[in-house]
Amino acid sequence: MGKNPDRPSPDLFRRFARDVERPLRYALVAELGPDRGREAVQDALVYAWEHWQQLAAVTNRPGYLYRIAKRRALRHRFLPVRATIETPYVERFTIEPGLDAALGRLTSRQRAIVYLVEGLGMTHREAAEFLGISRSSIQTHLERGLGTLRTALGVTDVV
Repeated sequence: MGKNPDRPSPDLFRRFARDVERPLRYALVAELGPDRGREAVQDALVYAWEHWQQLAAVTNRPGYLYRIAKRRALRHRFLPVRATIETPYVERFTIEPGLDAALGRLTSRQRAIVYLVEGLGMTHREAAEFLGISRSSIQTHLERGLGTLRTALGVTDVV
């Protein structure tokens, strides 16, 4: 069976998927909820495989796939999104009990930006590029989201 020139080698695609899966999953789960977010990641990776030649010309592949996956997922709104953040590291940290409810008060955009910048440590520039919006939008949504979280959690001292 000959090699398909429109598809990457399995090893190349595995490396690519490994590099983009985590930020995609975190951002999409933060915006869409756990179930729809994970499904959207899988959709994005299938899209990447099927459109590899198109994707090769894109400079910000994770951001491009994020926008594709989010757009496709939002076409199929079936269930309300429950605001929650999933991370494999939760068991290592003590999580504020009211965080889940406080996150539910954020817009989906604020939730994603707070998580990308504060949770994953992306710079404003990286998050802006990933989400396809301006750095000033990142700053605005981050400030509003953090303000909402502080109010909801009763935080008065900001370090």
